[in-house]
Amino acid sequence: MQHRGKQHLIDAFSENSRAAMLFFGVVALLCATAISPAIASQPGDVPVDLAPLSAADLHTLETAFDVIKNDYAGHVDDEALMTSAIKGMVSSLDPHSEFFSRDEFSRLHEQLDGGFAGVGLQVGMEDGRVRVYAPLKDTPAEKAGIRAGDFVTYIDDTPTQGLTLAEAVKRMRGAAGTHVRLTLYRTRDDETKTYVVTRALIHSSSVTTDIPIPGYAYIRISSFDEQTITDLATRLRPLAYTRPPLKGLVLDLRSNGGGVLQDGVGVASAFLPPDTVVVTSKERKPDSGHTYRTTYVDYRRTSFTDDPLAGLPVMYKTLPLVVLVNAQSVSVTEVVSAALQDTRRAVIMGQPTFGKGTIQVTGAVQGGAGLMLTVARYYTPSGRSIQNCGVVPDLMVDAYPDGDVDALPAVREIDLANHLANPLNPNEALLEVLHQRDVLDTLRTVEAKQPHESSPPRRPGQRRPPVEFGKSNDFVLKQALNWLRGRIVLLSKAQSVEYCNGASGNVSP
Repeated sequence: MQHRGKQHLIDAFSENSRAAMLFFGVVALLCATAISPAIASQPGDVPVDLAPLSAADLHTLETAFDVIKNDYAGHVDDEALMTSAIKGMVSSLDPHSEFFSRDEFSRLHEQLDGGFAGVGLQVGMEDGRVRVYAPLKDTPAEKAGIRAGDFVTYIDDTPTQGLTLAEAVKRMRGAAGTHVRLTLYRTRDDETKTYVVTRALIHSSSVTTDIPIPGYAYIRISSFDEQTITDLATRLRPLAYTRPPLKGLVLDLRSNGGGVLQDGVGVASAFLPPDTVVVTSKERKPDSGHTYRTTYVDYRRTSFTDDPLAGLPVMYKTLPLVVLVNAQSVSVTEVVSAALQDTRRAVIMGQPTFGKGTIQVTGAVQGGAGLMLTVARYYTPSGRSIQNCGVVPDLMVDAYPDGDVDALPAVREIDLANHLANPLNPNEALLEVLHQRDVLDTLRTVEAKQPHESSPPRRPGQRRPPVEFGKSNDFVLKQALNWLRGRIVLLSKAQSVEYCNGASGNVSP
């Protein structure tokens, strides 16, 4: 098919969400989250509409605790047992509510501060394996020779098969100066290599830029953190003086697991007119929530001394823009994509996004632990909810010219246990049925393409090199550049059926 031309909102982590890319040193998936100074202001502060636990409930909890302590086959630490009890209670609510131990909560804040100790890789789960998306520039991993597309098979002596992404990342963490032995399988060479990597403090910009062809700029944002707005503005200013002058932009948000919502609002503000609605949050109570606009007050960080976007060339609000997304574009990434789509500022290209449309409040509780709780939903400028639906691209494009024929179904919000329903989708039940049918059909197709048992087994995608975003084998980027130049765009052979709120349909160059 062809076609021409409430406080600091952050993304925190959930072990159930396996689809997003992580930095080594981050414990799990980044998902749109709101952080407040604390969940409860003072000990003993109980909302007036909440009754205390009954004596019967407390007795049941105490009895279970005592039985486990006295009769369980192994020794159980009191603190670990209580932490697990709270984790179970919170995690049963939805995939993104979570209770953090002291160490986990400390690591979360370390990541949000923009630095961590690790080896310097971006990774994610693919077909049940830990895949390297890219080594960060000038990090131990890049210097050791680890490449995009490598699969991590062992961390020291522990096989990664069966580990969650959070568990694998945790094992690769460690103090700066310590060593970790990584065994990797390289598909392009069909060989296994072992690297001993010395961990270091990682401080890397989430924004990179390039000029893939004269007159067209490529901007990649890998996550949203405290430096994203400043880094974006710093890189955009010199691009405005590129010769020949810029005629179009590509904003790459693929495999971006999210980050800080203010930074997402700031990124949207770089490309949208002043005072434009970016996203609206709505809590359970009527008339609660907030509408975020392209104003400094809505993307300001406490660390900012002035507006990083002040004086940014106005050309960036009018230049033709294509935004690239995929199934690993999550949460705040979806906020930015939907805002640019709803306002008809950009054409969205790629594959439907993850589909997370909820906001969590994260704060400290007694003893240094932390609690993340889903408290609100967010809505796009046109009033859509992307919960379970994702942002559906205006132009569906596969990762490879012949389609993603070997790819197993990506994990999305709708696949997660206890996911919340889309409040605006009357076809929610139908959507789930059709989605599960599509997943099964894809699995059958992949299985049918596998060779006979007498032949050596072939892993999905083994025979072709993995896509490196922004590089010469990036087929989707090539299609984006084609669209900007009014040339033929090779669309996906399997078009997505939309059962949610619909896309804006921005397709005119």
